[in-house]
Amino acid sequence: MLLLFACKPTQHTAPGIHDIGSIGTEIGQAIMIADQLQGLPTASGNRYDSVKFTGSHKKLKFGTRVVVTHTITGASVTVKIVDRGPIGLGQVIGLSRAAMKKLDTSGNTLIPVRIRYKE
Repeated sequence: MLLLFACKPTQHTAPGIHDIGSIGTEIGQAIMIADQLQGLPTASGNRYDSVKFTGSHKKLKFGTRVVVTHTITGASVTVKIVDRGPIGLGQVIGLSRAAMKKLDTSGNTLIPVRIRYKE
């Protein structure tokens, strides 16, 4: 029995990314939230601000902190869920311009990601 506990895998967190404890995980695409929504109210009641590290998700509670990792480059960012969406097939999260830029500086508006969140 002791051997089973000794072999338990350790979960590591990327440098600069806070460990969020017990997590849920989703894999799919992240899409950038349109700049035309700047200043408009979100579903949580806050105004959308593209320079903040925020995101939209179909089901997670508003205020949930989510670690988003670009599955190709390994870059990660932590965002706060403030809105509902995205609606595209395979899209698991919408990201503000600031969050998207931190993950992918090439200017893509749709990138492959893994998201992790505390349930």
